[in-house]
Amino acid sequence: MSIKRAFYVAAASLAAAFAWPATSSASPSSAAAPAVVDLSSADLSEAVRLDTEWAIYWNRFVDPAAFGGGEAPLPDAFVPMPALWTSYGPGFGSVGYATLRLRLVGLEPGRRYGLKTSAFQSAALVFAGGRLVQAHGRPARQAAGEEPAWRSLVSPVEADGSGRLEIVLHVSNFNDRSGGTHASALFGDLDAVARERERTVAYELFMCGAILVMGAYYLGLFAFRRRERAALWFGLLCVTLAVRVLLYDEFYIVSIFPSIGYRTLFKLGYLSFTAAVACVAAFVGATFPGEFRRRATVGAVAASGAYALFVAFAPTRLSSLALPAYQACAVAVGLACVVAIALAVARKRPGAGLFGLGFMAIFGTTVYDILVTAGVVHGAFASQVGMLAFLFALSLILTRRYADAFSAAETLSDDLARVNKSMERFVPKQFLGFLKKRSLEEIELGDSSSEEMAVLFVDVRSFSRMAEDSTPEATFSFINEYLERVGPAVRDHGGFVDKYLGDGFMALFPGGAEPALRCALDVQARVAAYNAEREASGRKPIRVGAGMHAGRLMLGTIGESQRMDGTVIADAVNVASRLEGVSKEYGLGIAASECVLKELSDPTAFRMRFIGKVRVKGKAEPVSVFDIYEGDPEDLRSRKDLTRAAFERGIDAFHERRLGDARALFSQVLATIPGDGASLRYLNAIRERGPA
Repeated sequence: MSIKRAFYVAAASLAAAFAWPATSSASPSSAAAPAVVDLSSADLSEAVRLDTEWAIYWNRFVDPAAFGGGEAPLPDAFVPMPALWTSYGPGFGSVGYATLRLRLVGLEPGRRYGLKTSAFQSAALVFAGGRLVQAHGRPARQAAGEEPAWRSLVSPVEADGSGRLEIVLHVSNFNDRSGGTHASALFGDLDAVARERERTVAYELFMCGAILVMGAYYLGLFAFRRRERAALWFGLLCVTLAVRVLLYDEFYIVSIFPSIGYRTLFKLGYLSFTAAVACVAAFVGATFPGEFRRRATVGAVAASGAYALFVAFAPTRLSSLALPAYQACAVAVGLACVVAIALAVARKRPGAGLFGLGFMAIFGTTVYDILVTAGVVHGAFASQVGMLAFLFALSLILTRRYADAFSAAETLSDDLARVNKSMERFVPKQFLGFLKKRSLEEIELGDSSSEEMAVLFVDVRSFSRMAEDSTPEATFSFINEYLERVGPAVRDHGGFVDKYLGDGFMALFPGGAEPALRCALDVQARVAAYNAEREASGRKPIRVGAGMHAGRLMLGTIGESQRMDGTVIADAVNVASRLEGVSKEYGLGIAASECVLKELSDPTAFRMRFIGKVRVKGKAEPVSVFDIYEGDPEDLRSRKDLTRAAFERGIDAFHERRLGDARALFSQVLATIPGDGASLRYLNAIRERGPA
């Protein structure tokens, strides 16, 4: 499960990385009139998207000067941008030409603004304030005069003296399936718009580089192991998608090859899609030959090859019109791959489950790209993100494969194995794992590792008094008897005991706060069962308290050459230890910090109450402490449930210096829970402050 969990985390991180380039944008608010956007209240220090209704003048190129004054021509309709013309409804065709207009108001005269547009299908001229600022090819009234181009351009623009800016587009399409655009027009301060494009370009170059490096790795693997056909196809797929990243969105390949023409760019984009589908089919067929039959691979490659030939030699418009049919073919290939992978999982092929998760990422993002191309949804192409998720999954599979191979190849002498097994009882093997060591003999002074973990301190209440009333032998016997019962709870919840502290212990949980909390509740349950045994034999029951915190720890070795020890150094350890002391002072079963609650998947699944902000030794700022009473005896739980609201209102009143109200509320709690330590401490604090 740890590998799957790692994949989920990586997939989420990749999804966040994909969303990052657009996070600085915001939608402007439209004014009352259509095709007018009021930006007077917009923060233009960040680029905003002009995603609103624009006026359209169908089959007309209207001179931008006509909108400057007097009787402006009436539009045919108001249409959303960005969108494809085929979504505009009756009266609009997939080919033709038009004028689009949007007026921005509420701007500052003399302020330098920036306007970014891109991805017009097929050609566009952009006018701002009556001035031509961008040329994406040359639009025309008929196919013979059109010169299409794909560009992503940022231009400086200024508002007129009244704070208005008229944006006018002359657009035409005679070369693509439908006119329109997939990309939003961005507007804001010139530096903000330019910065937005730079971020997007940097993101695309990062994605391209990461995918290309992995492609080179797999092609190198095939070069050294020719039997690894899957590595060949996957390496080629990586190279194809790396190139594809440069062909769309910001069209960065135009910056590398300025002389590249529209038709070359168009054909390369389409051919990269067909090559990717063929490589995916060949890769899945090579990875799971028993589930994805050869004829399926041949069929997918043949269909891709046929459409690739059509793209290479047919006019661009015909290629684009045939694209939906090939996209349906690509989806069918993807579904066939899903079925094959599902069969491999059912047949328990090694790595099939993780492979399937990665493939679903690339398949889902490819379907998303198809919807973007069809104009169903708007956004940037995402297949490169799915590709990185797929790469990560395959890397985990490869890592596990080699780890298994190394495990099978490694042999240890019987004496060393026995020593290591024995020493594991003194130094947890998990500790060695975090230091990247396989045995104690590999550990050197100063070895260390930084990790995110949860820390749990557990202590027996009134142990000193018990020890005074017992012999040393009886005390040792009690400690071992107690730890024999509660120690396994730590392992059961994915943690390990770092240190035994007499009657208590410190445990670390690499899985985070939730396993640590469930362990603490398990310890309370085991102590309750142990108390039943003690009372049955005439002994007094015991009580335990726990403190919990989470954060980054430094695990390592300290000492000198002849004597060293493993230890953990971190503020999180200090806070957890102090919270265990807070649990003793307040009479709590479990005292947890706010950091613990933030890591819980569902904090409402546990009964708790807020104790307040408590100053702990070693911390400049107070720590928010919660009494988690889920493991308290049933009667006490019920009473805390009844008084929780009053208790927390009392805390609010105390901090607002309404001491009379606080005294009454805490007294109300004590009437239901006599001896409630937290309420008593607040009442003592109220008495020390004096009368309300």
